[in-house]
Amino acid sequence: MTHRFYSDNKSFIHFSLIVLAIAMAACGGGENYVPKPKGFPRMEFPAKKYTTAAQPGVPYQFEIPTYCVLKQDTGSEGQVRKGWNNLVFTPFNATLHLTYYKFDSWAFYDSLVQDTRKLVNKHLQKADDILEEPVSSENGKAKGLVFRIEGNTATNYNFYLTDSSSHFVRGALYFNAKTEQDSIAPIYQFMKSDIEHLIRTFNWK
Repeated sequence: MTHRFYSDNKSFIHFSLIVLAIAMAACGGGENYVPKPKGFPRMEFPAKKYTTAAQPGVPYQFEIPTYCVLKQDTGSEGQVRKGWNNLVFTPFNATLHLTYYKFDSWAFYDSLVQDTRKLVNKHLQKADDILEEPVSSENGKAKGLVFRIEGNTATNYNFYLTDSSSHFVRGALYFNAKTEQDSIAPIYQFMKSDIEHLIRTFNWK
């Protein structure tokens, strides 16, 4: 009887060790376990195809993606706001707001540049950094600055373009709903390349 109890007990211990080993393997080996990074649903982006777009009342044109719509901005009462246009990124619920000004003095031009900087600096509190970069169209007739606002802010991309004579255009990209930087990063990069294409193909009429 004693011998049989010892044999059964030995089998039980052996079985318990096997179960423990399986459990440790399933948990990733304890200290060696590395949690998986947070993932986001994979997005299917539309093909990059462009078409020339323009609006009445403004002396410029550029190329936009075929999945975007360029339309005149309207106020709260539905009236068209002269010189204001919106490039709507329909698949991503985002809008590039474009505002045109005609200036006839360098003092007015300087005020437009300063206003642009003020609008950008409003996001300093939430921005990690604000990077400035000179830009120009391929034909060299439009030059200006791009402001890339890094961080979880309402807008991450602003710019202005001018002919250094009488025309000035300001642009600001906004998502139409509250977003988190990590979740919209791929979308933002996709749209940023479209805005860069817009700037390259910008032409005064």
